Amino acid sequence: MNDLAAPSSRHRELAGRLSDEIRAGRFPVGSRFPTETELQSRFGVGRHTVREALKLLAEQGMLGRRRKTGTVVLADRPVAPYVHSLRDLRGLLDFAQSTRLDIRHEGFVTVAGGTIGGFADLADTRWFRIAGLRSTRADGEPLCWSEILVPEDLAPARPTLHQGRDSIYEVVLERNGLKLDYVEQEIAACGLSRHYAALLGAGAESAALQVARRYVAHTGATFEISVNLYPASRYSVRSVIRQRV
Repeated sequence: MNDLAAPSSRHRELAGRLSDEIRAGRFPVGSRFPTETELQSRFGVGRHTVREALKLLAEQGMLGRRRKTGTVVLADRPVAPYVHSLRDLRGLLDFAQSTRLDIRHEGFVTVAGGTIGGFADLADTRWFRIAGLRSTRADGEPLCWSEILVPEDLAPARPTLHQGRDSIYEVVLERNGLKLDYVEQEIAACGLSRHYAALLGAGAESAALQVARRYVAHTGATFEISVNLYPASRYSVRSVIRQRV
């Protein structure tokens, strides 16, 4: 494994390889999983990378720690909802790398009232809209319906959208020479319409979560709005809140 890759991607890559090995039966359910030291030696990565990969597999319900026996395989595929650990901005990049967007719609739209996803006072301009079904890379299961909007003058070239190497906000930043300043997030409970329930394979009129994010550049301009609609059982957010001293 290439340990020179970006820190936010190394543990995702390792987790994916270990997940594949568990599904293939290399580590049967109920068996002891290799130690951190063994994994470091085998893959040539640091302790932090190994720990973050194991944490991700534990969040997915595939691994568990037991006293005296160490780490044990609990399941051969993810059984928990997608748990999004947000400790810094790199957590947003992790989300883009651990999921895949199947683009169903793309084109320019006009937004009435200058409000998208609950964020008001947006620029009075046309927006480039990308929408589709987002699934987890680990198992390919539908996760959410995703809508991404970028101001017309900042819109990325369409061919880059389908390459899948970078998140859309990274593409927008690089294309326009911008730097990310902050991300504003709002999570709201809502109902899942029959249309989206059918797309996501969920029960109609069931509970859902709408996760909206506003991406703001160092210039103060909003360069992207994303709105993700999840069946409520498929997504949770885990945050670390520290005392400010």
